[in-house]
Amino acid sequence: MAPPTLRQVQQMQARSLGYLLIRCSQIWGDRAIHAVNVEAGAPVLREAHTRLLPYLQDPAGIRITDLAQAVGVTKQAVQPLVVELATIGLVRVVPDAEDGRARRVFLTPFGLQALAHGTGILLQIEQLLLPQLGQRTCASLKRQLSKLLAVLTQPDEELDEAPASQRSQPTPAKQPVTRPRTARRRRGR
Repeated sequence: MAPPTLRQVQQMQARSLGYLLIRCSQIWGDRAIHAVNVEAGAPVLREAHTRLLPYLQDPAGIRITDLAQAVGVTKQAVQPLVVELATIGLVRVVPDAEDGRARRVFLTPFGLQALAHGTGILLQIEQLLLPQLGQRTCASLKRQLSKLLAVLTQPDEELDEAPASQRSQPTPAKQPVTRPRTARRRRGR
């Protein structure tokens, strides 16, 4: 079977709620990061930082290992990001009271202020889009996305216990994704 054309992939993406949500989120996030960095007069915020922010909102803090797991990267990958956030004063890192080997990350008061400011920028972007989308569309989007967020943040067990009629079965892929074969080099002995 021939690989799909770019046009076919783009048609699939246009039908995919997940793709549309991800792409809108990327663009909205890029605009917000740009606005924060313009206000700061320097590049202080990166997309990699924003991936951590939702997991830093627990008043009890979060262990670095748990943060890495939540984001889906290694502890070694998340540590430099935490150091960067600590350097600009958004978080503080302290030894974990339950495990002296572990460290826990907390938002600082300045970090909370920055989070509120960043959310304000997201709201400003929304206001810029209102004339094009309309008040009713924006209100409806917020309601529907709030419902979706509630569903997506349920523990997996709750989703597994949903009645069969409420569960959707994934559509099997028409063809497996495979990488093209490349010639292997032989090592000289």
